[in-house]
Amino acid sequence: MTKDYRNDRRHKLGTEAWIRFDNGFSVRPCVLLDMSKKTVRLMVNEPYVVGDQFSLLMTRNGTPGTRCRVRRRNGKEIAADFVGKRRAAA
Repeated sequence: MTKDYRNDRRHKLGTEAWIRFDNGFSVRPCVLLDMSKKTVRLMVNEPYVVGDQFSLLMTRNGTPGTRCRVRRRNGKEIAADFVGKRRAAA
């Protein structure tokens, strides 16, 4: 078994969340796979439709959401960093 050398502990969640694209009102569902203080990993049906920056919402009509920047795409998964101050709901 390999040791996890990351500084921030990741919490596995598997809960439903939503992505709001920049300059848009519509939201797309995603699954919040895991999250740390600085990063998040999501499963999205069409990851290449998601822009390089987006807002992560914990409720469908959540506002304003938490700003994220895509770090990596792998299959249907997106790894992203939180940008700026993270909201308490996320």
